[in-house]
Amino acid sequence: MEISVEQYQAYLKDNEPERRVVSGNYTAEPTSVAQLATALIQSLQELLDEGRIGFSSYEVVAAPAVTFSLEMSPINLPMVDAKKANQFFTDETAPVTLKVYLVTRSEFINVSKLHIDYFADSDAEFSAERLATMLSEKWAVVEDHYKNPPALQPAAAVTEATTKKTATKKKTTAKKSTAKKRTTKTATAEKATSKKTTTSKKTTKTSTTKKKATAKKPLLKRRSR
Repeated sequence: MEISVEQYQAYLKDNEPERRVVSGNYTAEPTSVAQLATALIQSLQELLDEGRIGFSSYEVVAAPAVTFSLEMSPINLPMVDAKKANQFFTDETAPVTLKVYLVTRSEFINVSKLHIDYFADSDAEFSAERLATMLSEKWAVVEDHYKNPPALQPAAAVTEATTKKTATKKKTTAKKSTAKKRTTKTATAEKATSKKTTTSKKTTKTSTTKKKATAKKPLLKRRSR
């Protein structure tokens, strides 16, 4: 199926995406996953045959909870983010192939709690075997993270490390400030001493000059006679 990004967004703006829920009690066992893959594909194919834009989905309620969806989109974005699709195309009116993505939602899939994988073009023949493999891989990740949560640094340790770092930084800044003050004080003292010495020299020079002038003055008077 081909559709322009403009048409895709306009459709979802005026209509809620059609949702086909797959019922049943499927497990992560290979045979069960293969059956789930077939059920998801059949439900999505019905939507395509009807000319509707939407998705098929199956929700696992038992822990670890996970929801698998086959969603239609022109770009690898879940349908809830359809309004962002035009940001990835230069011509929103040009027809593009509508694609199908496997969207996995779970608290244990990753930090964002969502993972999206390209499955097939909407007008291609869907492979239940390929989808079953994809489902098994994602289901295994969810179960593994559920049983073995990724290690995280304790908040207390982070706080303690941050506090020590801040204290060290403040101490270093204080030392630099004290050293700067001492340097400034020394420079001021040296400047004052230098000024005093200069003043003393000037005073001595002036005094000497006056003495010389006083000594010469009587001689000048005598010559004038």
